[in-house]
Amino acid sequence: MIKESLDDLLFVEEGSANCFCSEDCIEKFYGPVIAHFSNKINKLRKDLNLLEEDALKLLEDSANIEKMLSKPDEIWSVENQLKEEIYTYIKKVIKGDETYFLAAVCFVFNKSPSFILGLTATSNEYFMQQFQIGKQIESIDEYYGKQFANEYQIDPELLEQIEFKKSQYLANHLELRTEVDIPFENFELYVDYIGQTLDAPDEAYTALDEFSETYSTYIKAFARDGISFFYIVVCMQITSEEGAQVIVPVFSFPTIDGKLCDEYRRGEQVSGNLKN
Repeated sequence: MIKESLDDLLFVEEGSANCFCSEDCIEKFYGPVIAHFSNKINKLRKDLNLLEEDALKLLEDSANIEKMLSKPDEIWSVENQLKEEIYTYIKKVIKGDETYFLAAVCFVFNKSPSFILGLTATSNEYFMQQFQIGKQIESIDEYYGKQFANEYQIDPELLEQIEFKKSQYLANHLELRTEVDIPFENFELYVDYIGQTLDAPDEAYTALDEFSETYSTYIKAFARDGISFFYIVVCMQITSEEGAQVIVPVFSFPTIDGKLCDEYRRGEQVSGNLKN
């Protein structure tokens, strides 16, 4: 199939000229590689007598896979003989007294998993160690931070400022929240609401902080499992070296506390039910 523009082509590997016209083409091209990793995982399971594991049920919920790919606990990379960079994303999941591990072997493009070659889950640490090969990304925050800096040409000092802001907002939040609110350890279960809140907030505010720097707050109400809650995203407004205005999410969280939500309704309201 002939494409008229590079924008119509699909890429799955960083630094590779391989491009595809559709997802079907990608799957056909990498079919043998997928089969290789599938056979490798199945053989390892058979050797360790792990063919029937409760951990595998985690793969039935796409939300678990999305969290692993968007917010992994570990990232490993290794170069194969064809000079292809293969990544492994690993996420730890704790359910009651049990600790599970999810792993995805994949290609990465623009710091995001672009094509999954193998997927598995286990509670066996030795099994998981077989996927911890190559070079480990020491700081995942720095890994994504460098991508953000390169994409928007942001000064490294500004990135330090963003990290400082995160610490400020977290410290303030700890003083305001109550113990009966949604626990911190459950925040990652709500990360999918960040985009929805930024794209279509019920309310949005802009204000100046104590350093006279502009920040924005986006608030949106949701319902999940019959429980209503607010999702709140606090953002910095910065200017890239190219002069573009960039909204940077600095701190976000869910809450069932209406009073806490009121604390974030600061400054000038710029969207929602505006006051006369």
